[in-house]
Amino acid sequence: MLKDGILVLIGGGIGAAVRELLMLGVANLPGGFPMPIFIANMTAALLIGVLSALTITGGVIGSGGKLLLTTGVMGGLSTFSSFIWGTHQMLANVAEQASAIVYLVLSMVAGFLLVELGLWLGGRLMRSHMEAAGARAEL
Repeated sequence: MLKDGILVLIGGGIGAAVRELLMLGVANLPGGFPMPIFIANMTAALLIGVLSALTITGGVIGSGGKLLLTTGVMGGLSTFSSFIWGTHQMLANVAEQASAIVYLVLSMVAGFLLVELGLWLGGRLMRSHMEAAGARAEL
């Protein structure tokens, strides 16, 4: 139990550090569109799909790896509270309301599609891994 918490803590620290680097290194788009938060959330959506597929379909990633990577790193990288707060701030500014709506809808749709893409990619990686393992076993 303590080991699990430490894995999540370490992963969360890594994810939060990557998110902060994005915040410092990527500018918002005109109209107030918060590109760094969008990139962080979309990256986390894709990677959580890949990692989940690798966990579900054959266990390439064990329970400790899942806690470290999906709960920890992806949890630290993704920024739901920042996403909601940024949307709130944009909606409060009349000049940014159109960007806020685009950001909200695009984040939801793209995030969902990227999780699905990640699950598909992870499944393909898993199948390739299993086929390679089967070929080695036949030798």
